Amino acid sequence: MEFRFSDDFLKVLEFSRNEALRTGWRNICPDHIMLAILRHKCNDACRSLLACGVDTALFKECIDEATFVSEEVPWEERETIHLRDSSISMLQHASLEAARCHADQITPLHFLLAVSRTAGCFCHDWLDSRGLSLRKLVEASGLPWAAYGLAAAAGESQKSAAAPDPQTLAAAIEKRLREGYSTGNPHLS
Repeated sequence: MEFRFSDDFLKVLEFSRNEALRTGWRNICPDHIMLAILRHKCNDACRSLLACGVDTALFKECIDEATFVSEEVPWEERETIHLRDSSISMLQHASLEAARCHADQITPLHFLLAVSRTAGCFCHDWLDSRGLSLRKLVEASGLPWAAYGLAAAAGESQKSAAAPDPQTLAAAIEKRLREGYSTGNPHLS
């Protein structure tokens, strides 16, 4: 199975490892991916957050405070940093969000939408405490709520998207993290 990620999301995946190193973690959790999204700035997730009135610098600062555990992990140990199960699960949810949005690639926005509906990480709790619901984020993205996959009209059958196999998804992302970001190749196989 092939997973398509936008160039923006491939940059985010690369930055997420650096965020884990910077905050003293030896694995990548969903909060590191969100830090990477905020670091990248020029992506659909940040545009949606800004449209909702979120101070993205404050959001990043709050995640930093919540995730910082120790001194930076040495750069030489970069290859030992891997995705946590919670990140793989969140990326599965992001692929479902892409399907609900009728997108052919997973983007940072899809990860943000997955975070907004899935408890278990600091960034979800932060968004939730500010009333940033899935619906608000979808509408801020410019996608009308009525066109979003969960808002099918009464009586319409909704085709259910299947989450990708976690092992296949994890292997594809780990491969991408080993290779680093390269433009022109948005496929993970």
